[in-house]
Amino acid sequence: MKINRIELFRISIPFAKPYALSKAYGTLRDAHAVIFKVHTDKGIVGLGEADPMHPFTEETPSTVMAVTRDLIAPHVLGKDPRKIAILEKTLDQLVQSNLTARGAVNMALYDILGKETNLPAHSFLGGLQNVSLPLLAGIGSGTPDQDREAIEAYMEEGCKSFMIKMGALSISEEIVRMIAARNRFGNEITLLLDANQGWEPSEAMSFLDGIKDYRPDLLEQPVKRHDVDSLRRIRERAPCPVSADESVSSIHDGAFLIREKAVDAFSIKASKNGGLDKSRHLAAVAQAFGLKILMNSMLEFGVTQAASLQLGCTLPNLLPVGHAYGSVLRMSDDVTDFRKNISSHVVTVPDAPGLGVMLDETKLKKYTQEYLDIE
Repeated sequence: MKINRIELFRISIPFAKPYALSKAYGTLRDAHAVIFKVHTDKGIVGLGEADPMHPFTEETPSTVMAVTRDLIAPHVLGKDPRKIAILEKTLDQLVQSNLTARGAVNMALYDILGKETNLPAHSFLGGLQNVSLPLLAGIGSGTPDQDREAIEAYMEEGCKSFMIKMGALSISEEIVRMIAARNRFGNEITLLLDANQGWEPSEAMSFLDGIKDYRPDLLEQPVKRHDVDSLRRIRERAPCPVSADESVSSIHDGAFLIREKAVDAFSIKASKNGGLDKSRHLAAVAQAFGLKILMNSMLEFGVTQAASLQLGCTLPNLLPVGHAYGSVLRMSDDVTDFRKNISSHVVTVPDAPGLGVMLDETKLKKYTQEYLDIE
């Protein structure tokens, strides 16, 4: 079997409602991605998805398309897609960074392998530890009343884990939000806080001092990605585990964070971290040193969500919280059928071959803004 063609579809779909993040990212109204179709001479088509989001990632949809055309495609066209390790090694040597583009190709290779063998991708990733996982609901930046209303609405649907976005408001306002949420809901729910690099180190320390006994269950990426020293100091003071997201893109980042004893957990995203293989290796390094994993998401559509699910349910060191497999619920629409795996805020691993997700070709055409065909 040989790869003989790669199609790229740059898509954009609005959120169901605007999503307010930290001041580093602002309020988002549309999600953008590049959908990959990797064709073989046997007629099997593997699906991948790149989810770049500048400045969260150094990549953009346009750079994903350019680097795939100019650097990745020349080294995978004509090659056997089942020899994933060889292709990964080749691309490691010839393509620097560009992890979301690399990740989309890696997802597609596993989709092809699974479809050819009639096995789900998790069969090649160590096998299932869980057949399903609870969902983590994201709560955008807002007032305590807005937080309460959003959380109550999700709770009525069965959700018990929430990630509250912080980093856009003043520290005094964020303290009030945290205390109000814990006062209202107590330990009925799991509360994760994500500042998305929105705080200065002194602000993060003031926040920790201000919340006192109102302990969150996790604090994610409070400061800039390269400020590992501040992450370590925050971890030493925090009353809860601290997680790295933007700070951990590569396995080298992970090793550095572990060596510096900077965090307790890694936030893994299949697109951000370069696909299933690189994400799996990162999770294994974390496990070896006693760190936990939060399966998180970019602003993803169903292909990446499916790939992430295939991996996440194989990991033995997941945090005992909900995980971010509800990204498609935040969108006004999707180009896949991934939503069928979600019920009552629980996601179940499909047993279909490969990634276990199918494209809706009509919707793909509707939302495509740029197309590239590489042979």
